[in-house]
Amino acid sequence: MNFQNLSGELEVFYNNHGVQLAGINFPPKVDLLEQLKIKLEKKIYDAGDYFKIVDDQEQESYVLQCTKPLKAFEQVFLIDHALSFRYTELHTAIKQVDRLKNMLKYQNKKQPLFKIEKVYYHTEDFDEMALETMKDVKPKEDTYAISFFGNNISSINEVVNFLNNYKQIKAIWLNGNPVAENKEELLISIEENCPQVELVDLSFTSNATEWVIRYVTADFDTKKANSQEPLNYLNLSGRNVLRLKNVKQIANWFPHLRVLDIKNTKLNDLEEVNGFFSLLPNVQYLSCDLEVEEVLYELHKSNKLNAVAPFLRLVNQRDIRYESYIPAQEEQNEIQFIKQNLFKLTGNYRLLTSDQMDESAVWYLMDELGSSIQHSDTPNVSVVPFLYLPNGKIDDDAVAYSILFPIKDIHQQTVFRDYLPGVDEAKFRSYRLNVWFDIPYDFILNGYNEYKKKLQNQKIVEPELIAKPIEYLPQQNIKVITDLEMITKNLTLPYVSFTLDLDEANLVFFSAGVHDDINQKYADKFINQYPHEYAIISKEKLANTVQSTFGDVAWLQETFNLQTQLPLFMGAYKTRELQHLNNLWIIKPPNMARSMDMVVTNNLDVVLRLIETGPKLAQKYIERPLTLRNRKFDLRFIVALKSIEPLSVYLYKTFWIRISNNPYTEDVNTLSIYETHFTVMNYGHKLTQIFMHEFIEEFNKEYYPHTWEKQYESIQQMVRQLFIALRTHQPDMANQTKNRSVYGMDLMIDSNGFQPKLLEMTFSPDCTRACKYTPTFYNDLFECLFFGVENQNMIQIFN
Repeated sequence: MNFQNLSGELEVFYNNHGVQLAGINFPPKVDLLEQLKIKLEKKIYDAGDYFKIVDDQEQESYVLQCTKPLKAFEQVFLIDHALSFRYTELHTAIKQVDRLKNMLKYQNKKQPLFKIEKVYYHTEDFDEMALETMKDVKPKEDTYAISFFGNNISSINEVVNFLNNYKQIKAIWLNGNPVAENKEELLISIEENCPQVELVDLSFTSNATEWVIRYVTADFDTKKANSQEPLNYLNLSGRNVLRLKNVKQIANWFPHLRVLDIKNTKLNDLEEVNGFFSLLPNVQYLSCDLEVEEVLYELHKSNKLNAVAPFLRLVNQRDIRYESYIPAQEEQNEIQFIKQNLFKLTGNYRLLTSDQMDESAVWYLMDELGSSIQHSDTPNVSVVPFLYLPNGKIDDDAVAYSILFPIKDIHQQTVFRDYLPGVDEAKFRSYRLNVWFDIPYDFILNGYNEYKKKLQNQKIVEPELIAKPIEYLPQQNIKVITDLEMITKNLTLPYVSFTLDLDEANLVFFSAGVHDDINQKYADKFINQYPHEYAIISKEKLANTVQSTFGDVAWLQETFNLQTQLPLFMGAYKTRELQHLNNLWIIKPPNMARSMDMVVTNNLDVVLRLIETGPKLAQKYIERPLTLRNRKFDLRFIVALKSIEPLSVYLYKTFWIRISNNPYTEDVNTLSIYETHFTVMNYGHKLTQIFMHEFIEEFNKEYYPHTWEKQYESIQQMVRQLFIALRTHQPDMANQTKNRSVYGMDLMIDSNGFQPKLLEMTFSPDCTRACKYTPTFYNDLFECLFFGVENQNMIQIFN
């Protein structure tokens, strides 16, 4: 951008906003710049003079149309923001804006990128053909389902005779016919005279069997209905399931049932709810009407829920056992609807000052005018966020807007913008458009299945552990150079002194990465870092390092780099969705610590939009972590790498516990609450301290007969495999005989089988607490790593 010969207030305005203007490709036209300045200063919202919102009946959405001719790059308009929030403020922000639900109508109805007609096998359709009789209809022998929707059929006897003539038919649609006006009479007649019929319109008949339940759950796919594949999910919404002669049969037909949808099912009172769920005791996730949710909550309050539904975890994605649960209200459904759809309309920006970048993005929703602008790959306007700085800096007077300017001549036509400006297919544009358009998933699922097959076929060949001497420093006159005050204060070995001169140092121990030139120039010195150790300390490299050696391992959650593996992630997400498995993911930046900018979500739209805020990893969330005091916790271990060949790794005996402040729950309303789902509390949050001896005592008591001793063995095995993977993946590290390294290892424990789960490895971890509670920490560490002195605080992994 080249604005020349500016002066006065316009020059000041440009100096304050020039970086932003360049970033949004603002046209380099002085008159347009001056127009923007004036509108910002005087808060001129004149877009309504040039545009109007129009109801597009064909697309079932609202669009923005231009009412006056506009030339490209000659006008600029301000668009107000109706809502701004950080992701952690999402739940609160939604409740503060009454007009949000109404504004969501401005999103375009989700259309397929490519039109694909669904084929219904063994089904015939005679809809809206003005039929008054069924006499001339002769279905094929393999027709199981037939539809007469929207005709003029009026005789129940004729329907019964037709069904008895074609006994292969199990499902019939008659809604929109006079004969269906008395639904109960029609149902009873068919039940009594046509026992083979299992579905009439939306309702099961009393003769319904396993077949029809599979049929409606599979969205009327007769192939899947005839399958005997185990199902963990049933969609019985609005199907009049209580009409079945024996509801208890459902549990026998579907012993793996975990997820159940019974919305629009009339369960009139406590007795009916109690009776229904006593027949289906294994259900874990339930979708139901609010009245049923209220009854289940009453059962919980009276301590009877566990007897009726012992495994029930979430009702309408909410945890009725959670201490902060509020009885169901229609408002809750509205909030869920808004959360599910809001990210189709939001934009985002990140604040950047001269000294730091904001830890998380700001999300915003434009007003009705801005929200009605639909997407096109060939847009005619540009719409971008803009932060107005009246005082020349980010302060309380700064105001965020969006600004709109035409990039093509517009003559009374619909206005379009690009929802993903600057994103091409190299950045997975088509995949990311899934937020607004349905994309075909067959290709994605096939790619993911091939990827999983490759991991499963990965041959695990553990390398032979070579026994050879390890090089150490002599225990005399050793000079250490370090930038860590914790070391200069706590390393008290009598044969060690400190120096500021790198040339005279025998041992280099820096908190930051040692440059390659230092490694090469001072190859005779012992250094606290390995070249190539990024293979495990980089969040984005860790999974690849492990999988390239062992394939899928139980101790590492499925992880994807969204910059390079987005199609694979979407394949994993869709696979879990189709199988009705938990789909919670934690989205995190690869280069931030302390849980900064991390998001827990089960909403694919959110994941795809988060990519816009910077590089992201997606890792399957541990939805059932082991808890202590009903709170989520993780453990920080210190891991010391002495040698790659021979492989020599130690765990420091003392470890540290980090615990969340709130009781743990999967309740969807808590997903954006930091103190429920994250454990790092010593940075601006209240800290709950649990010491190691307390933890072990409580662990053994709460999870008896499982013991901490047994758990520790599984953690050691995990560490063993991790460093075998590192050695295999980075064989050149074996040549570094004078290198050592110390890592912080964070892990959680999955309640499913007490499986340890590695979260991350951190180079040069903060050891303040280690020194506070174990004053000999650095003496123990240095003696073991650099001088070959074993001690009881250093637990050896490889013997």
